[in-house]
Amino acid sequence: MTRPRLVSGIAIGVLIVLLFVLPVLYVVMMAFENPQHFLNSPMTPGSPDVSNFSGAWSSADLGPELLNTVLYSVVAAAVAVALGLLIAFPIARRLLRGHSLLYTFLFVGLFLPLSIIPMYAEARTLGLFNNRIGYIILHVSQPGLPGLPLAVVLLTASLASVPLELDEAAWMEGASYLAYLVRVIVPLVRPALLIAFLYALLGVWNDIIGPTVLLADSGLAPVTKGVYSFFGTSESQFTLLAAAVVIVSLPVVLLFVASQRQINRATLVGGAVKG
Repeated sequence: MTRPRLVSGIAIGVLIVLLFVLPVLYVVMMAFENPQHFLNSPMTPGSPDVSNFSGAWSSADLGPELLNTVLYSVVAAAVAVALGLLIAFPIARRLLRGHSLLYTFLFVGLFLPLSIIPMYAEARTLGLFNNRIGYIILHVSQPGLPGLPLAVVLLTASLASVPLELDEAAWMEGASYLAYLVRVIVPLVRPALLIAFLYALLGVWNDIIGPTVLLADSGLAPVTKGVYSFFGTSESQFTLLAAAVVIVSLPVVLLFVASQRQINRATLVGGAVKG
């Protein structure tokens, strides 16, 4: 049994390297390449050229677009997680009639494709088109994006492991509903909250269809739309495009790397409290 497992593990590792690691490393290599050297020898690295990053930053106007993206992603993810907790707790505790139906509706929303035409019509009808608040609201509630539905599913599963005795003790002590959620429940489900926040943030950060459909003003555009427009005007400047992709991806990569320790610590704290 050991040999087949070893072979399958090696095969999976090779596939991961070929499909994920090598393409990422190649894009990073392109970002540091001299344009002329890359055209002459695209498969071999040359001397590092960091001017691609400054060129991409100014040519694609990434500064304002990054600020817009951070605003959209952080606010939409925070709202989705907060609403997810408020919805997940009564579902997990079965305090609502039809809680199973509501949970099923949100769970199915995870697998629905992003509906572009209804989303555009909704934005036009409700006055949410081409403004920051509307863009954030639509990214919180829109099925097909890992925002509110994923938060509810993750938090409902996590809340199922929280003892009911804590609820009863809080009611006996006269704790308010919101105070109990913030002071007791949030520390216990912190890993699920963090995971839901990160995936909701990633869904908004990587969205390219939403800003193309919902934002007509270039001053409101996030980095995905900016890089897409930059690609249309600089198709042959491969090294600048690679540098732009690295700049856009780096904040999310660093956030996920930094969050690994926080998730582990939160898991230990949650286990200690429940114990």
